[in-house]
Amino acid sequence: MAATCGVLVAGVTAGVVVLRQGGGAAVHTVDIGSAGSKDPVHAGAMNVLLLGSRPTDTAVVLHLAADRGNMTALGIPAAMAADIPDCPVGGGTVKGAKRQPFSAALTGRGPGCALRVAEQVTGLPVDHVVLVDYAAAKAASSGVPAADLCVDRTVADPRTLADLARNAPSALTTDAPLGSAKALGALADAMGAADPRHVTFVTVPLLGGAAPQAADAQKASQLYALLAHDVSLSPDRPAAADPKLVGPKATPHNTRVEVYNGTGVFGASQDVLAWLQNSKGVNRSTNGGDAHGKAPRTTLQYAPNQADQARSLAAMMGLPASALIPGTKDAAPRANMVLTLGADFTAPGVPVGPPTAPPKGVVLTPAADVHC
Repeated sequence: MAATCGVLVAGVTAGVVVLRQGGGAAVHTVDIGSAGSKDPVHAGAMNVLLLGSRPTDTAVVLHLAADRGNMTALGIPAAMAADIPDCPVGGGTVKGAKRQPFSAALTGRGPGCALRVAEQVTGLPVDHVVLVDYAAAKAASSGVPAADLCVDRTVADPRTLADLARNAPSALTTDAPLGSAKALGALADAMGAADPRHVTFVTVPLLGGAAPQAADAQKASQLYALLAHDVSLSPDRPAAADPKLVGPKATPHNTRVEVYNGTGVFGASQDVLAWLQNSKGVNRSTNGGDAHGKAPRTTLQYAPNQADQARSLAAMMGLPASALIPGTKDAAPRANMVLTLGADFTAPGVPVGPPTAPPKGVVLTPAADVHC
């Protein structure tokens, strides 16, 4: 992710508090107000913003899976355009600004503001922020090899963070709940629980042009959604296929379905019907009209002897397994399945529900291939 470099450390001293470790070296902490988590490590998925001080560093939102079986390091380029909100700093407030490079969230504002912007950009709840001053770490003779002193390697090898916490804590700035070697060690342990083969690096893709550069909205939103739904990006750890989606599929001609509109948007069921009949060859489909009320999500109800039809329709529409609701009794010959369009439906042909794979054209880098 070094290609998305940018200086991120300038002017971050505002609001910094120094905590002593039993008279030894100090950990710098910042008050991030109501943002973040009060627990250093908690059950379930976690997101941690890691920031580095070297010009070759980028901001990284580190996603730890709920089962700790994988991690994704999402690089946020310093030049990426972002709207910066008003941020509390040192007892006061620094006014926000529209369309600034992400690095401006830190410069003059501090790590807490960078955390807020990362949350705003990605839509992910960010639990903690860690800023590493690698020049200070090297000067402290911490025993961490100089080649390992960058954000990407700290993610790829969490022992680096643990070593810094023990031997060079003054090189670290964190939110208060992480402001001790013990807390940072617990975070490093959580990071280290994932097999390195299941640690994947990816960078938010930009559209190019002069800085600040806009993110590729379609690809970026898909990456954010993958992390929000705790989907591993590791090719060595693909999600197991749901049994409801595995097996023979009926031909489009033999797929029978009645479409109901639970979206609250006029004409949605007719749009889907036209798409199924004209684009997919599902000519035994009918329009059921409006559902009894608005549906929070799209569902497909079917009988056991219609499972092949359900799999066929799910593949056409991009329905997740959670949308398929099997019954317990076989249906009569030529009976229809019932498809109810819900709030998660956007347009015919657009997959329903969260994505299951990264967007095409986005480079995924395994931890073993990451270098400073």
